[in-house]
Amino acid sequence: MPADLLFTNGVVLTMDARQPAAEAVAVVGDRIARVGSHDDLAAEMGPAARVVDLGGRALIPGFNDNHTHPIFFGQSLRTIDARPDAIATLAELQVAFRAAAARPANGSGDWLLARGYDDSRLDIGRHPTRHDLDAATGGRPAMLTRTCGHLAVVNSAALSLAGITAATSDPSGGQIDRDAHGEPTGVLRENAMNAIRALLPPPTRSQIKADLRAAGERFLAYGITSVGEAAIKTSDELAAYQELAAAGELPMRVFTMMLIDDTLDALARLGMRTGFGDAWLRIGPAKLFQDGSGGGRTAAMFADYRNDPGNRGITIYDQPGLNERFARAHAAGFQLTAHAIGDRAITMILDAFEAALTAAPKADHRFRIEHCGLCTAEILDRMARLRIVAVPQPSFIYELGDSYLKNFTEEQLALSYPGRAWFDRDIVAIGSSDVPVVSCDPFVNLRSAVTRRTRDGQRMGPGQGVTIDEALRMFTCNGAYGSFEESIKGSITPGKLADLAVLSADPRGIDPEQLHTLRADMTVIGGRVAYEA
Repeated sequence: MPADLLFTNGVVLTMDARQPAAEAVAVVGDRIARVGSHDDLAAEMGPAARVVDLGGRALIPGFNDNHTHPIFFGQSLRTIDARPDAIATLAELQVAFRAAAARPANGSGDWLLARGYDDSRLDIGRHPTRHDLDAATGGRPAMLTRTCGHLAVVNSAALSLAGITAATSDPSGGQIDRDAHGEPTGVLRENAMNAIRALLPPPTRSQIKADLRAAGERFLAYGITSVGEAAIKTSDELAAYQELAAAGELPMRVFTMMLIDDTLDALARLGMRTGFGDAWLRIGPAKLFQDGSGGGRTAAMFADYRNDPGNRGITIYDQPGLNERFARAHAAGFQLTAHAIGDRAITMILDAFEAALTAAPKADHRFRIEHCGLCTAEILDRMARLRIVAVPQPSFIYELGDSYLKNFTEEQLALSYPGRAWFDRDIVAIGSSDVPVVSCDPFVNLRSAVTRRTRDGQRMGPGQGVTIDEALRMFTCNGAYGSFEESIKGSITPGKLADLAVLSADPRGIDPEQLHTLRADMTVIGGRVAYEA
């Protein structure tokens, strides 16, 4: 059958071990039809075909960013950008809040919202306080979320609306920071943020869809064709995805992680489970959060943070609570996953996974640990034995690694997000960004996975770097494996979906330190050119 789209004269990195490299690819409809040499495919062109001369550039499977927050990403594009690249000082942060306070209220009602600050990179070297925000917010309630999303600062108006005072107890799985007099400083950790979130006007389904479209445009511009939505909590969130998919307007392919406490009972009653859906939108694992972030020092550790004596982070559930939730989700037919960064949190998740599998064995379960940050030799042994999938974010090393170097010991960092150890032990490691925690730029992710370079030029666990070929696998075929979709995507193989990315150069021929200079020149999804530089 004549091709509708033909890529030729390039370097095709197929991610298919049976045919690792080629020169040309023919696409018919939404599928890859043939993969081979320029001469082999020269006769494939149909009368209306588009021929893309790669000119020596690389063609790869579309990137699979396996752990993202597209809804929050879209929302973040319409809030104050407090990331270190945008705001470096408290004074600049206050200027941004004053400017926002002077504008009419938007979809967030009267609230002023900002996201992305990193206390370790602010000039003051600490978290802002409610008093810092009070000076710039004009009495409107305000919330400033840290880059990790596991800690936020709110002003006095927000504390008052939430009823948080010196007499308020810390909630289970959360912490209210207090000053020397016992008064809240405005810093809220983990579940302590829930009292504030409950006050924020929920976005309409129409706004969620607009946010998803905005996020999708960014994904496609990076060559990302598939993402994992890491936290579906409400029916409106899932319905927004469904409506876009039904209308043919979903920009990227999505599998969804369903939060157990919020969605499992309803889904189980309907008989819905992991795998329900189609190639555009599919139900993924049942998920929960077990701890916080390493940079924010809320990841649950066995030992004190080296620069914060007495602090071992926060656990959200006790072991019986974890075991019970995962047992129910496993029995209902769900793949299991959890957010766990600290070694104590990871160990608790492995205990719960093992309990679920002992009670109801399943050979190909593909249970996952999202982030899987601070590992130990014992953790790695158990992951290999239980065949647990790791879902790290290599860009954390670049964006957040300098704070990790302050918070953790050299011994702990030697097995932090341990790419080399995972590959050496045949533990499937899947690449992702966790956007908007950090950028979804896959090329920074590739550089981070290979070089372990932090923003300040240090090396975090330098012995854990992987090869560029392994890094590409993390963001292509391994991602498809993580959602049980390796039969339809993740490699350039005849019969699979034509989800492709044209890169500005062959990543194998670039100095690893320069991988971040790569760009996506074209993104194809389902045989359709969805982005072109």
